[in-house]
Order: sequence, then structure tokens, then C-alpha cells
Amino acid sequence: MLDVVFGESANVVELKEIRSALGAMDVSGTLYLGYPVLATADARIFVDALLVSESHGLVAFDVSSRPTADGFAEVSDRQGDIYASIHNKLNEHRELRKGRSLAVAINVVTCHPALERTEKRDDVIACPPAALPDVLVEFDPVEEKYLRPLQAAIQRVSTLRPPRRRENVKKADSRGAVLKRIEREIANLDRWQNRAAVEYADGPQRVRGLAGSGKTVVLALKAAYLHVRHPEWKIAVTFHTRSLYQKFREMIRRFMFDHIKDEPDWSNLEVLHAWGSASSPGVYSLVCDHYGINPRTWRTASNTYDARAFAGVCEEMNAAIREQGEEHVFDAVLVDEAQDLPAEFFRMVYRTTAPPRRIIWAYDDLQNMGDYEKPSERELFGTDRDGRPLVVLKNDPDKPKEDIVLPVCYRKTPWALSTAHALGFGIYRREGLVQMFKEPSSWPRVGYEVVNGELALGRPATVRRGASSFPPYFLELLDPDDAVRHRTFRDAGEQYEALAGEIEKDIDDGELEPSDFLVVLPDALTFRKAGAAVMKALFQKGITSHLVGVTSSQDEVFKLDSVAIAHVHRAKGNEAAMVYVLHAEFCHSGMERNVLFTAITRSKCWVRLFGIGPSMEALAAEVDAVRNRDFVLAFDYPDREQLEHLARVHRDMTDEEIGDRNRKIRNVDEIITAIMQGDLPYESLPWDVRKKLEALKQTGSR
Repeated sequence: MLDVVFGESANVVELKEIRSALGAMDVSGTLYLGYPVLATADARIFVDALLVSESHGLVAFDVSSRPTADGFAEVSDRQGDIYASIHNKLNEHRELRKGRSLAVAINVVTCHPALERTEKRDDVIACPPAALPDVLVEFDPVEEKYLRPLQAAIQRVSTLRPPRRRENVKKADSRGAVLKRIEREIANLDRWQNRAAVEYADGPQRVRGLAGSGKTVVLALKAAYLHVRHPEWKIAVTFHTRSLYQKFREMIRRFMFDHIKDEPDWSNLEVLHAWGSASSPGVYSLVCDHYGINPRTWRTASNTYDARAFAGVCEEMNAAIREQGEEHVFDAVLVDEAQDLPAEFFRMVYRTTAPPRRIIWAYDDLQNMGDYEKPSERELFGTDRDGRPLVVLKNDPDKPKEDIVLPVCYRKTPWALSTAHALGFGIYRREGLVQMFKEPSSWPRVGYEVVNGELALGRPATVRRGASSFPPYFLELLDPDDAVRHRTFRDAGEQYEALAGEIEKDIDDGELEPSDFLVVLPDALTFRKAGAAVMKALFQKGITSHLVGVTSSQDEVFKLDSVAIAHVHRAKGNEAAMVYVLHAEFCHSGMERNVLFTAITRSKCWVRLFGIGPSMEALAAEVDAVRNRDFVLAFDYPDREQLEHLARVHRDMTDEEIGDRNRKIRNVDEIITAIMQGDLPYESLPWDVRKKLEALKQTGSR
């Protein structure tokens, strides 16, 4: 089967004929159209099409030149440049060399419908598409052992491997050795990720999948690809979590060097937070500046709009755009963490992106468990005057896909995901479910298969992670019983001491590095105090650590030779080999289950849940229930009325709503403290306030 990846190309008609000719030959492999972009010492080389096939080898198609009456000179020069650029790239990969030569033959063919017959002069071949069967049959196949590294080299993703070599790893069975092997496997994009990164729809496009499916990597590669193809475009890469700034910059820079050995032009390719701040511009603040409007700060916006602060300021900007008229600030905008951004933001982006509205957004199918169903294009971008959606996504045959699904989770183990879903939904919670997908069809969409029963409202069902939803190396390298563990402690001090001891052991004996760890504290209110205590416990073991956004920049999570400690909102969008969730008991209540889900899904390999007291013991029992059932989830699907009840009682909160809640809690705490200390006499409170406090006291005593 021929898998076609539709990149950008000006030679659409010619490439269609080549594609048809290859399809008629029943060629198997991958055909890249308008990809890759390579570089010689003198110029950038745009390859019109590239075939990677075990049976027919590596074939580059040139449709940009063809023989003339004056001879083969232009064709020969063009083919020589293509050959040299591909050879230079492949020769960088040791696994593609056999001795001092390449193990894979590079074939270049000039193929154009205007040609009447096949012509060969020395190493130069030119032919019409209809003659391809006779031409390709002469090319040597690729040995099976070279096919995977060849795909990796062509896909430009070998630099996904971590910059450090893990030279400290000496033991074959240590955690560091396991992680080293997994990172080597992750370096190869699969065909879905590759399609998402390269396919160019010349308009709106959505990429979706679970945490760990590679959405952020895909967006970084797509941004680099578009920037190489169109260095003059104004491209913005944006996101909700500030700590993704460092991650995107690093990946885009590495991808650019892998493409063309050059630094990105950061004045045209900008990595921006969705909102922005006084020190760092964002998409919202740039649009405001373009229209001559002072951007709102979070503080002033939250005073006006409370939990809907960002939606409110974006709608203010939309009103200004409607009044002043659309002006195009961007040529393309790539949005990560789309599930965390309001529709008002997308409508602002739509109005300020030049036609054909190149807006590519990555949506996590289940990052926020409270928002079960993704919003439609109509909800995100709105409608025209006649009520028709401004954006409609289609996946037509033989055209670039506009809605791409990444079905495999490469960075999340099936055991961590099953546990995260069980805890997030409360599937084995003694008091019953906390929440559930509104539509039963969501379960297979996020990688589960039915074991027993049926996925239908009001019916019992049993599901598990499908074998195709995760890569085989997890089963080969990791132990399910070690992938997710829990411990319950008497007090916080004992918990922090145990954490420091385990990390010390994993560094000394397990050959992990400090930057392989992420310690997540779920309660933002107590984050600084608890984080300082964790840092002290680690310091006593000689381990350096940092509080993300407090003792380090809020734009970076991980630092070399330092353990990252973050509250869950700063951890979002990032991942580590070993994740410790401290004070997990905080997440026992229904409204905090999404916090626990997010924290667990930050892990690439191992998760440790630590907590205190009865609430932690209850959570531990749920974890054990998942493991004892071999990570199978069994539940009675709620009916429609029960689903609505769960949504009301255990509604998940957005980050803005959580911030608003925490601010109100602090205010209440200050008032109660002032009353208890006598600084604010109870009798001085207004009568209606005292009446409400008395009513609250009676409610709490029931």
C-alpha cells in the first residue's frame, strides 16, 4: 500500500500523474509530495517528491526541470543538487552506512507529463509518468534493516533524541538504560505523526490525540517546515502553558538545523504565549499593539471578568476588530493546547490571520476530563452572516487531511493511562463515579477496546487499552507493577524524606539524572511552602532542585542537574521519565480529579503517588483495584440524567476558575484570621454578613 503524505508543492498537476502511475504499479511505501527541504552549501533544495519503498528503494522525483532542445544541462545540474543534498543528509547517519559508502542507493528521476519518451544520459534519467514501471524496476530494493533508519532520516526527526548521551549509564538493566532505549525508539515518528507534521492543507487544520501522542512535536516540526518553505511569512506558535516556550524554541531550532543547517529567523517565526506579559509579548498583546490598544493584564482582566478573564479580553479585542476592520497580523498560526483556550481567542486569531486562514491547532482529546467533547469548528470560529460555519474541516480522498488523529501514545504507558482514567472518572471509587464521557463513542476514540458488555448509556461495560494504542517497547522494557506505585505516610515530613531517598537511589543506582524527575504538587495554594520543604529534603541528600516559576524562570520547567518541582498548572504540557505526585490526597474530592489525571499523564515511564491520611488510603485502594484487574476498567455507564447530575456536582474547573477560587479562599482566610485574632471584631461585621456566616455554620454542622 502506498501511503501518500501531501506536503506543499506548486507542481500539483504533475505530481498527481506521478502518484497515479505509482498507484497503478501497486507500489508499497511512503510517497512524500513537496518534501523534504534540504540544503547544499549554496542553496536550499526543494524536492518535488520522494518515494521510500522497500521494493523500489529511495527515489527522488524532479518535476521542476525537463530536457530541452539544447540538451540535458539544466536537468543534470538539478539532479546533481538533489542527489548531493540527500547524500549529505543520509551520510550523517551511521546506521545508513556500509563501510565508507551509503547502504542505500539514491535514485533521481526527472518525470514530467510533457515528456514523450524515456531518455538516459550517463546517470541522468528523464521519463513521462507512464514509463515509471520500466524505470523503477531497475532500481535496487532497500534491505529491511535499513528501512526504519532511512524513514527516520527522511522524516528529519533524528534530533528528537535528547541532546545528552546518557554516558553515565553502565548497567544493562538500570532505569537509565531502559529510558535510553525508549528515547531511541521515540526518535522515530510514525506515519500518523509524519502526516500531521508535513501535510499542508493551505488553510485550517486540526491535529488531535491523547497526551503523549506527539502533538507538540508535530507542531514544532510543522512550524519549521512552513518557515523553511516561506521564510517571509509571519508565523506564530502559541500555547496556554508558559513553560512550553522553552520546549518549542529548542525543538524548532533543532528541526531547522536538521533541515537547512541554519538558525530560524525569530522575527518572522515567533514562539508566543497566548496572552503575553509585560516582559514577553503574546498573541493577544501583539494583536492589541497592532490595533493601537493597550493590552489588559491578568489582574485587571480578572477583576472585570473573574474566571473568564482571557475570554473577556479576547472578546474586547474582537469587538475592536469588528469596529476597525480586519487587519492581518499573521500568515500562519499554530496553536498547541487548544482545549485550554477559549473560543474568543480562536475568533481573534481567525480575524487576524491572512486568507486562506492557515490556523493549525492541536487538541488533546482528554487533557481536561471535565470538557469531554471537543468543540466544533462552528463553536470555535463562529459563522458568517448567513449562519454558515467559517471553518469546516474535511478529509477528502487524495487530498491533504484537514483533521488528523494521532492514535498511538508513545510517551505514556498503557498502565499509567488506565490508572489516570480510572482515578479521573472515579471508576473504582467507593462513593461512585465522579464524571464520565457524555458520548460512549469517546472511549474507542481515545484508544480503548471493549472487553465485555457494550459502550452504551445505562449499560455495563468493560474496556482496556487497545494493543494498537501504544508501542510494543513498553511491554518489552517496563514492568506494569513498577509503572504505577503509591505510598501513604503519616505526615508531610515523612513523605518528603521518603521522596528524597527514592530520588537519591534512582540517581545513584538507577542511573537516572536529576532532570529526569518531575515532582508535582497539586495544590497551588500551598505550593511554595510545600515546595520549599521538598527542596530542603532533597538538599539534605545533596540533590539540587528548583521551584518552577519561583526559583527558576516560569518559561522553563527542566534544568540540567536539577530536579523540577512544579504545581500541576506549570507541569501541563511537559513530561518526565519519573513523576512524583505529592499530597495526592488533595485530589480525592470529585472536583480535583482532573488535577490527578493531568499529573499522572506527565509521566513517560514511571509514576509515584504519595499522600497522607485516609483520603490517600482511599485513592490507594482505587489504584490497587486497577492493578488487580490487570488494568481493565469495568463500570456501569450512566444514563443521560445521571451524566447531567455528575456534570453539575463534580464540574471540572478551568485554570482561570481555579485561580479565581484560590483568590477568594485567600480572602476568606484573611477575614477569618482577622476575626479570630481580634483585629476585626465580629460585631463590626455588617448584619447581613453575620447572618450568612451563621447560615454557613449551620450548613456545615449538618
